[in-house]
Amino acid sequence: MNKSTREKEAVLSVFAELVRPLMRVAFEYGISASEIAGVVRRTFIQALESRLLEQKRATTDARLALVAGLTKSDVTALRQALRSGAPHSMRAPVSSDQVTNLLTVWHTHTGFSGAYGLAMELDLVPTHGSPRRSFQDLVDLACPGVDPEALLDELVASGSVEIIESVTVRCLSRAYLPKEADVKRIEWMGRALSNVATSFVHNLLRTTQEPAYMERAVVSDEALSEVGRDKFLTIAGERGQELLTELDTFLTRLAASERSDTGKKYGVGVYFFEDRSTERPPDIQHKPYIQKTARRESPVEEIDVLAGLVPNKK
Repeated sequence: MNKSTREKEAVLSVFAELVRPLMRVAFEYGISASEIAGVVRRTFIQALESRLLEQKRATTDARLALVAGLTKSDVTALRQALRSGAPHSMRAPVSSDQVTNLLTVWHTHTGFSGAYGLAMELDLVPTHGSPRRSFQDLVDLACPGVDPEALLDELVASGSVEIIESVTVRCLSRAYLPKEADVKRIEWMGRALSNVATSFVHNLLRTTQEPAYMERAVVSDEALSEVGRDKFLTIAGERGQELLTELDTFLTRLAASERSDTGKKYGVGVYFFEDRSTERPPDIQHKPYIQKTARRESPVEEIDVLAGLVPNKK
């Protein structure tokens, strides 16, 4: 069944709404638009391949490329990255030994250090006619074969170097003291966001035979002061914790009689948020929270993206 242009635009707006809050995180961790686009392409191909396998259809690079709107060479590279378990950034990780060795060479090699062992400033990229050496030159000498961008990212993150006006790399410290990455907290954020999105997708595409998952939210009618926010935050935290504790006790008892090796795990999340819907232009504002979720009278028919494009192959 074909979907209207308006519906497709609404779905694309959902992607924009999901990504927009994460831009602040992307800026903080130095993630580029190109890297984000790469993650989307890779995830799309992974999901499409799984869907075709479920439908017992061929999953050649050519077929995936046709449906995804990508070149065959791009799909081949993406699938190879998936098979090899390459990181999303597509950059090989650097070790602390490599970073330490680079800093040592920078401060001791006559081509990269001056009087009293002071590290020279380097060009960010090789520049024709420049009297200075480049960071690439340093990497080639100290850590041949290592990704210079990955090394530079690690040095900047640790505070060992700084980039001046996007042209110069200046060493700030010979010591390499890596900052502790809050990986677990970041991973939890990804898991929570995935769970919320999955729940909404379930309600949008579910059939009449499937139950609707609960969607409830409460938002202040008027803008609150910071004092008002803190009062609301306190009571929401207290009542929310009481609810979760009660539900956790219920689940413990439920598992005794309803545990299933072929079943799935389910949960309920409670979170506090700042409603930013009023910041949208007037023409795209909408009432985002509903009090009741009505059951559908007819199931949603999913689009067969391959219909009419390529013959069915098994």
